[in-house]
Amino acid sequence: MSNRVEDVQMLRLAKAFYKIKSADLRRAVLLYVEEQLEKEEKGPAVLPQNCRTHP
Repeated sequence: MSNRVEDVQMLRLAKAFYKIKSADLRRAVLLYVEEQLEKEEKGPAVLPQNCRTHP
């Protein structure tokens, strides 16, 4: 994936996160992301089926 595509995805993610009004939902999102990061650091990266890239 190109840096440009990654930059656009990060921007979309940040904009979506800032639109969340509920503090509880924001906390849940952060906890989920941190959990996924821990899983990634412990073992091989496993992407959901719809996120896999094909060469």
